[in-house]
Amino acid sequence: MGPVFLFHFNVVCSDFDTSYDFYTKAVGMRPLTSSRAGTDTEPGGHPVTAPAVRPGEGRATAEDGPQIADLLGFDGTGLYRGAFLYFGSHRAGAYLDLLQWQDNGPPIQRSPRDVGLSRVAIRVDNLEEHLARLDQYGVRTLTAPKELTLGVTRVRVVCFRDPDDVLLEYLEFVDRAWGS
Repeated sequence: MGPVFLFHFNVVCSDFDTSYDFYTKAVGMRPLTSSRAGTDTEPGGHPVTAPAVRPGEGRATAEDGPQIADLLGFDGTGLYRGAFLYFGSHRAGAYLDLLQWQDNGPPIQRSPRDVGLSRVAIRVDNLEEHLARLDQYGVRTLTAPKELTLGVTRVRVVCFRDPDDVLLEYLEFVDRAWGS
């Protein structure tokens, strides 16, 4: 069996443009772009000219949408705006798959104690640098950074929320690599 690793996790948003700006500007993620995939250039290398298309943005076609809805097990068009975003220089993933469905379901309130995916932790090398970036874009943290031990590793951690209230966490190793 070959290597197995996390490829992407999905965040459904209510407003693609707002969330795209949040994740690329305030969080500092980058869109996965490919001229071959047609996400940032048209044939011949000319920039995409469609209005409101963001670098790396993909959209389901009327033909693909029903297959996507069927694959994911929901009733709806399956039409979306989306982008794969990555952290730092990790272009090979794992990705945040940011999607806005044409026919989104209603928003739900989640607590970190609810069953299911409750937060996404992003490992950073310099927490202060990332906190300054959040502050620059007006993103408030839930508390000041806390230092604690996870397993045998000392970490500094701080949590914040995206525009749709998804809980995110920055985590910095304090004195050694994970698990050492």
